[in-house]
Amino acid sequence: MSFQQCLVQATIEKIKTSLMQHMPAGVQRDFYLWGISPTNANRDEFLQLIGMNQVINLASHILGSMVKPDDWQTLAEYSGLIHAYFMYELVSDDLAIGLSLLPSRDASVQTRKDILHSFNGAMVKRLSGVPNHSSELLEFIQPSTLNIDGYNQASANEKYMAHFRQFVKAQSNRTVESFELWPILVANVEACNALVEVTEYLEISPIIRQGFINRYASVSQSLDAHINMTLEELTNIGTHTVSVIPVLAYYIGVLTEVIDPQPEIKGVIEDGLLEDALATAATIIRILNDMGVVATYSTGKRTSLIHSLWKASENKPMNVQSITQLLCHVANKTEALTRFQKDILYGEFNICLHNLAYTESIEYGISIFGENLTYFAQLYRQSQMHLRDVLAGLDRRLKSNAVSNLINGFINFHEQIYTHRFDTTAGEYVA
Repeated sequence: MSFQQCLVQATIEKIKTSLMQHMPAGVQRDFYLWGISPTNANRDEFLQLIGMNQVINLASHILGSMVKPDDWQTLAEYSGLIHAYFMYELVSDDLAIGLSLLPSRDASVQTRKDILHSFNGAMVKRLSGVPNHSSELLEFIQPSTLNIDGYNQASANEKYMAHFRQFVKAQSNRTVESFELWPILVANVEACNALVEVTEYLEISPIIRQGFINRYASVSQSLDAHINMTLEELTNIGTHTVSVIPVLAYYIGVLTEVIDPQPEIKGVIEDGLLEDALATAATIIRILNDMGVVATYSTGKRTSLIHSLWKASENKPMNVQSITQLLCHVANKTEALTRFQKDILYGEFNICLHNLAYTESIEYGISIFGENLTYFAQLYRQSQMHLRDVLAGLDRRLKSNAVSNLINGFINFHEQIYTHRFDTTAGEYVA
């Protein structure tokens, strides 16, 4: 059995276990159980819908060559645990679509924002040691979640409903609803808490726990981020919302404390060297997430891109009345702007677009956008150089390049993904 096959098998098994342990009984749980079962003729499509094919490919691409075949099963089991958590995260992340400062006519915006704030608060409490089950912590928002009838992302919702119709056909003598958000949120909190608990005995455990706490606290901060926040403040929020720190810490713990114990890991945790590497990697991936390939552009290529925006503004269609509309218009002709187009269309938090939300003048917007590109491209290069030095230090201290290979592999994977259009399978990734 290949490592990829081990991952698929372990992921499906861990999802099933998590659904039974963490999700309240009901239609939503039954739908997921049906979706991952061999009886579903379109199981591979279902796994793509819930984000599992993407994270399995990531794990296989990066981790497969890092351990011996004898350890594949152990690594796959730990990967399956975090993959189950990612499945729920895909839904809670979808809640944030349309909640950026970018103008929206969606009447459900405030409802979803309130639900997300409550969810983040419950997650922080649970991860901070509050013993109450998430079904109790989230009980008061259950009525509000009934107003959410599916994914906000139209393409995802269409695929979801197609699978759900197949599920309904397989049911007999039963009335079923199409979507239940509340049990997914409950399971999301419990699955994350389970990850923290299963790694509690590791030296790296505090970084994993605090990393997840910071992630959810920062998501709430991003919902309330005001228009005048500095680029540095936005970067700090964005660095934590991408989950890079706790996810990489989780895998580093598995590799260096479970599969191939390295006593030296304790020292680089205690003196902060490892955390420095993780935070820097998170900054790099946040910039890639929001800017895509433009983050890697030279000064000349960025200047050329801005020039193309100026030129497009002179010959823009009548329906292009703002800088964000102009960016989407130009993005249809070049993949360079695909990450910006995604966040504009979906109304998602973007550290490079946030201060453009209420810019009325296209000309002024182009100027500010150009300044943002310069700032983040410079930060990207500085972070790359700093990370190179920190990873070299880790290699020396650990007498192994396993950690640096994992971090570099994680970054390289994102670099490859974000060179493709966001609305293609090649450019689709849960992050």
